[in-house]
Amino acid sequence: MILRAATVGVSLAGLPFIVSHVVEEFTHGVAPVGPALLGGFLAVQMLGLVLVGNGQRLGWVMTIAAGLVWVAGAVIDHGPELVSGRLPAGAGVGVAGLIISQAMTVMLACLGLVRSRLRA
Repeated sequence: MILRAATVGVSLAGLPFIVSHVVEEFTHGVAPVGPALLGGFLAVQMLGLVLVGNGQRLGWVMTIAAGLVWVAGAVIDHGPELVSGRLPAGAGVGVAGLIISQAMTVMLACLGLVRSRLRA
């Protein structure tokens, strides 16, 4: 129960970083995906968290997949700028927060998936 709550909490704690970063990219016209795809992806991520909260194994898998997509996208798009310090003021915090929160979510969800398989 604690693992499920921690996974959901950490993932949701990353939403302010995700939303602010995505809004900034849409404002500057550099968003890598359209708003409909982004909305669908966020819906899938939230469904995964609901399923995690209900203790369903599919939720762990969906949460891992969503977290990996966020981390990979942020690292591919902004990794070099983040490491070199070339991101605008404040943007580095948002990107780092997104990467850290979603990487932690992936680790917690992996642990949850392993534990759910051991119980089955």
